[in-house]
Order: sequence, then structure tokens, then C-alpha cells
Amino acid sequence: MNRTRLNSAERAVYRRYANLALPRHTSYPIAPAWREDYNADDFRTDLSESAQRRRPLSLYVHIPFCERLCYYCACTKEIVSPAKRRANDPGESFLEGIEREAERFGEFLTGSRVEQVHLGGGSPTFLRPDQLQRLWRVLTTHFAIAPDAEVAVEIDPRITTREHLTTLRELGFNRLSMGIQDFTAKVQQAVNRIQPFEVVERVVAWSRELGFSSINFDLIYGLPFQTLESMAETLDYTIALSPDRIAFYRLAVIPEIFRWQNVFHPDDLPGGDLPLDLNLLAIRRFQEAGYEFIGLDHFAKPTEALAHARRGHTLHRNFQGMTTGKELDIIGLGPSAISQLNSAFAQNVKNTTDWLKGLENAFATERGLRLSPDDRIRRELMQQLYGHGIIRKTHIERRFGIDFDDYFADELERLRSFVRERLVTLESDAIRLIDPLGRLLVRVVAAVFDAYLPATAFRTGLSPHLSSKVG
Repeated sequence: MNRTRLNSAERAVYRRYANLALPRHTSYPIAPAWREDYNADDFRTDLSESAQRRRPLSLYVHIPFCERLCYYCACTKEIVSPAKRRANDPGESFLEGIEREAERFGEFLTGSRVEQVHLGGGSPTFLRPDQLQRLWRVLTTHFAIAPDAEVAVEIDPRITTREHLTTLRELGFNRLSMGIQDFTAKVQQAVNRIQPFEVVERVVAWSRELGFSSINFDLIYGLPFQTLESMAETLDYTIALSPDRIAFYRLAVIPEIFRWQNVFHPDDLPGGDLPLDLNLLAIRRFQEAGYEFIGLDHFAKPTEALAHARRGHTLHRNFQGMTTGKELDIIGLGPSAISQLNSAFAQNVKNTTDWLKGLENAFATERGLRLSPDDRIRRELMQQLYGHGIIRKTHIERRFGIDFDDYFADELERLRSFVRERLVTLESDAIRLIDPLGRLLVRVVAAVFDAYLPATAFRTGLSPHLSSKVG
């Protein structure tokens, strides 16, 4: 983003939209539009179609276990204390389920090349090193993982040992993502994630010694007690450790869904323009440190694969954030995991016990959606908008055989107010976000093209059950 300071008029425009609850569009259609009558038989049909096309794959394994609850977390997880684990380690039955699920996928996907693997959670390093080895044996037995695949894992620095990292590197993992969130002690206390800088520094040093090619930090703004001064310190620490990628997410506070967030007192959360200023501060500092600003909330060094993907137009946005694999089908394993095929989405049941039971005779599918031709058009449009800040009309027209201006006549009319407010330009062959407001409010622009939202959504907002606030 070329400019990271807003004048008073721009701030007034930003405030007009900042409190709207709009989707982040990590998928299109958004997950609340998926159907619960989409079942395992539907998924088998769609998976068979994907297999026939021999599309390259990305594997996602959701490992839901954590030792402690972080109060900001919106992920599917199960809290297993060390004492509870000693009595009954859930990792063993989980791995049995993964093997059963991988066998079912293997029946369909023999010969399909896996170009990416991602272990997420939860905390994947909850698993012991020997359990990680067992997991990898299962994946390599049932899937054809390419020798040059990007193989990534999310780690919790508080519970990750050097043995964990050595095992992961020996297995072929080449990317790490660390949950950092904030380095300030008071903020860490408020969100129940005590993680001193020295702990992170040590894990980063181990990772570099072992030869991991890319390290990502996840940070969150909007947490209790964050100030511009405390954020500046967190940014200083982050830049000093020099991760290759950074994800800088806005906190979604939805206590009616995530009941543990009721511990947050509204007066302790950043209010007014402070979340905006925290975001602008980070964008400015990361760009000054040499990172490229990618998509809505990601940063990467120019030599990193994500930056190369942006320049090569192979960037993709999904539930793991911004990734390098544009045309990959995602195969999700584990409780709550999502499979994202060219033609459909399918999500597993969330509870581990129910997931294991569902795998006894079929896939453990809880809900999903088979995409219509219109869904596919709008999905590609969203990818262009979030990934590159531009919708290229001719690309959409050639790929889908439509006249863009005719097909999106209503949406183009609704965009005219955004032209006046300097969010977008409407050109003969493109719709382009304007820095800085268009980039900051990309979700507002995207809402205009979301057929599952009411036409007035970008003016009136939505239920927080569907989404989170702009920013």
C-alpha cells in the first residue's frame, strides 16, 4: 500500500463502513451458506469427479488438541491438559481416525499429485514426535506427495521442543507458522497465552539452524489493552526476529458464538479509530522493513514464495489464509476439516468422537455445498479482488463465456457510490481498488458481489453470526 496515513475525509469514509459485519471471504460461497443436507454420498460424487480430472492436491490435516484455551481463538479445538492426557492420550485414537479417513480418500485419489501439505489446529505439536512420524507415514502411504511439495505446520512455541522440530524437518517439512499474537505481557495475560519473547526467539533460532525455508508469524490486532505504543514494541520484536511471512489479523469478537470471549471487557478492547491506527502502523512498519503487503492481511519478504506467487498470479485465498497454490483441490482430514474441490465444499463434523463414529462406514461429512456456475464465476472474481486488488473483466469473460458488464450490471451500479468515495475505479476492462481506502475496505467492495448477502449488506451490516467487523 503506497500510503498508510489517512486524512480527515478518508477517516470519515472509513468510519462509515468500519462497523459493518461482513465476511472475510476465505471461501466463496461463505460457510454460512453451505447446506446441512449435503452429505457423505454427495461428497463421494464430487470427489469422484475431482479424481477423474486428476487435479493436483493440497492436503490439510486438522489436529484439534490444545493444552490451554486462548481467549481470542475461533478455531475448532479441544482442550486437553497434561494431566488429562497422561490418563488418556487422544492423539492415539485421532491417528487411528486419520488412517481410516486417508484410506477412504486413497480409494478415489490414487495417482493425484499432492503439491502442498498443511498441518493445522489446534496445536499440531500437541502430538509427540513419534506420533508426528506415524501421521506422516499414513499420509505418504495413501497420497502421492511430490518431492518438491510445500509442507507446512502450525506450531505453538510454548510446547514445541527441538525434538519436535528435528522430527518435522527430517520428515520433509519446510515451512513453519507460529502463533505469536502479541509480545506484550499485559495483553498475553488478558488472552491467556503467556509466551515471552525469549521462548519465541529460541524456537526461531532452532528452526533456522535446522533449515526450515520459511517461517510465518501470526499476529492479531484488536486484542485487550493494545495501544499504539505496545503494538510498536510488538512490531519491533517481530521485525528483529525477521520471519519470512507475517499474517496480521483483526480480532473477531463474537461472544455469543465463542462464549470464552465473554471474559473480554468492552472497555479493555481498542475502540474508536484505534484498530484502524494499529493496522496502519503495522502496514507502514512492515513495508518499511522490506515486506510486501499481500492481499487483505499478509506480508512477505520479496524473495519468499508468497511474494513470487503474487507476482506470478498464482496467489490463492482459502481457510489457511493467502497461499501459493491457485488451482489445487484441498483435501481436508480430521474433525472440522474442510475439503475444497473445484465443484464443491465439504466440511467434517467438528467433535472428535462424532468424527470417529462417522468414519466407521463413510466420510464424516456434516455439511457442504455443490457450486453453481454463478458461484464459480464469483469465486474467481473474489480471488482476483482479495489477492491482487483488481478484477480483470476480460479474464472473467474468457474463462466463463459471459459479458461482464451485462452479467454484473446491478453490482456495477452499486459500485458507483464507491467511485465517489475513492474506494474503486471503474475502467473499461477492470475494476481496481484505490489505495488506501479501497485496500483497507476490500471486504466492503467484495460484499457487493456476494450473491448470498442482501444487496444492502454493505450499507446495513449483517448478523455477527455470519462474519466479523471490517478492518
